Amino acid sequence: MACLYMEKIKDYLEEKLPQKEMEAIEYHLESCVECQGELDKYLDNKLSLAIKPLEVDDEVLVSRIKARIKGKRRITLYGLLGFVLGMFSRFYTRDDFFLTKAIMALPYKLAEFALGIFFSANSLPFGKSMNYPYQGEMGFFPYYPILELLAVTITPAIVASFIAVVIGYLLSDKRVFRRKNIIKFLVTWSIIFLVWTGILYGAYNHALEKIENLEGIKAMTVYTAEKNSTAWLVRIDKDALSDEKYSKLVTIITEAKEVGRKIYPQEKDGYEMLVDFSGGGTIPIYLDMDSGEMIVRNGRAYQISPKKLEYIKEVLGGRKK
Repeated sequence: MACLYMEKIKDYLEEKLPQKEMEAIEYHLESCVECQGELDKYLDNKLSLAIKPLEVDDEVLVSRIKARIKGKRRITLYGLLGFVLGMFSRFYTRDDFFLTKAIMALPYKLAEFALGIFFSANSLPFGKSMNYPYQGEMGFFPYYPILELLAVTITPAIVASFIAVVIGYLLSDKRVFRRKNIIKFLVTWSIIFLVWTGILYGAYNHALEKIENLEGIKAMTVYTAEKNSTAWLVRIDKDALSDEKYSKLVTIITEAKEVGRKIYPQEKDGYEMLVDFSGGGTIPIYLDMDSGEMIVRNGRAYQISPKKLEYIKEVLGGRKK
């Protein structure tokens, strides 16, 4: 049986009903699916407006439909502008004007808070983060610089777009955009955000798995390290890996025997390698020139045999004089 209020929806849109009845229908629409559907039949006529005039003489109804179309366009524009603004919000610290600085900082800080719920465990402790320039701005993906950049760019953009669309809804005619539209938007936005965090989670864990297995090394920059100073030695990239000596060097590192966990040293006397992995991931690895002990920045420790260590020294060069 059809809802008794349904036949009054058109009069409601045309504002022909008494005020109390208008308020009663307003309240009724919040919970009645049938009446909401009838309301949308009148409002969702963008195609009809574009092709031919509506077969109604009611100026109020036509104005409501036009207002809905205009409101959708405005909300879409707000969302796009919010997304673009959010992409640049990480630069808020460079803005000297307080108002624009606050506007830009809001989506960034909200994104930082939201990501922190899922990824705060990834952040390096303060002691480990010192003198480590690869951890990024938020620090949630310290061993994946590209993922960190995407996180601090796209996440605030999603948040800013959400805020902008909510503002667009609030500024719209409440008879045109009902509560159910806002609920649908909130559900959709939540799904988008969860999918995005899932992508970040999957990509980072994939990178960590490769790092922990020393698998898929695609390039490395090698430095000689003495105490608190380092000096660039060689860059081993894709082209260099076609050379057998560098290819064998990478194989030796990949096949190193894991011996447990150790603290990454502050004072060094050996080689420090910034290693890039296929599929993402960048991490420093320290190789002691005397003992052959190899320590990855994440705390994993490995051992290279004396014979293989001598080969590495032969390829890279001996102790710095």
